[in-house]
Amino acid sequence: MNKAVLSLNAGTGLEVELLPFGATIRSIRLFGQELTLNYPDPADYQTDEFYLGATAGRVANRIAKGRFELNGVAYQLDCNNGPNHLHGGVAGFNRQLWQVLKQQPDSVQLYLHSADGDQGYPGALQVWQQFRIVDQQLELSFLALSNKDTVLNLTNHCYFNLNNDGTSIENHQLQLTATHYLPTDEHAIPTGDRRAVAGSAFDFIVAKLLGPALQQQDQQLALANGFDHCFIWQGADAAELKLMALLSSDQSGRQLEVFSTQPGLQLYTGNFLASPFAPRQGICLEAQGWPDAVNQLGFPGTLLKAGELYQQQIVYKFS
Repeated sequence: MNKAVLSLNAGTGLEVELLPFGATIRSIRLFGQELTLNYPDPADYQTDEFYLGATAGRVANRIAKGRFELNGVAYQLDCNNGPNHLHGGVAGFNRQLWQVLKQQPDSVQLYLHSADGDQGYPGALQVWQQFRIVDQQLELSFLALSNKDTVLNLTNHCYFNLNNDGTSIENHQLQLTATHYLPTDEHAIPTGDRRAVAGSAFDFIVAKLLGPALQQQDQQLALANGFDHCFIWQGADAAELKLMALLSSDQSGRQLEVFSTQPGLQLYTGNFLASPFAPRQGICLEAQGWPDAVNQLGFPGTLLKAGELYQQQIVYKFS
């Protein structure tokens, strides 16, 4: 059943193409308009360096120096992003071929077995991911089980562009419901601080244009060459399915709402996209756990205990 391209269509105007390689969202079209960056040839995803539409794991985002300690044992992962481990390493989930378990016209379930020691992580891990179209939304559901205590943080890495012509996302309006974000050091690792967005370039409580926000004088923006920061939801309700982001383009009239059970959302404005794309041609809204959580006291944990079920959900709602 491992076809090169899997197509989902529920007759609602929303069409999705998936690749078993990397459990990748290759295309999202609403009434024929493409809403994500993609390669014309599916084979190009095997050498993609931007995680275009891919499932990032075992641990999305960065782990400082690729090191962490669990149950008194120190683990060293490969460092594929300067001094850090990023999105599961050089052969993370985006570089692995997932098995197609079930496919229906409007949904598909993919499966991956990640061996004990894969990319340096402990535990033999089983992951199930379902993609399903409901009306004009794409629902992503993640389930996982490990036979040892391990760390896990899964997300999708779509680059959205809601314009008709695919030009810069700087004319998009963005609203985020988070009141705080995580400032980072020069290596994009959280400093441990939780900073209020109010009055800063990071204040998207009221929707605003990305272009002017990106041009604001802010040390955090200068360090990352734009936004590459985790916005955070705190408190007892952080694990509930909640509206995190609203993205819209006046040029096309298209709108995207992102809902998730995750406690964080990484906003990445495509600062380092390169040929065949251009910087800031796409925006990532990656619902996920907080970066480097395994090494940061007080951050919501990414620990998955042996035999416990990992469950997370991301919903992309288009209109």
